[in-house]
Amino acid sequence: MITAPLEVPTVFADFADLWDPFRSGQGPAPGYVASLAPAARDRLRDALRATVPTAPDGSVPLTARAWAVKGVRALRP
Repeated sequence: MITAPLEVPTVFADFADLWDPFRSGQGPAPGYVASLAPAARDRLRDALRATVPTAPDGSVPLTARAWAVKGVRALRP
């Protein structure tokens, strides 16, 4: 089996551009965020804001990563 990372640089215009999709409730991560009580959601938002890198212009540059896997299935006799 072979694995390799696929990386794509992504730049969000600002923190709201990054955070707003998490408020939609569509998908696993946004679904989790939507399930939180408002105070917990606010704490998560604030912790994320304090953690992500922010450029001087306010943009948020991140790297999106997915893993590619190639395997070989054995033939049955």
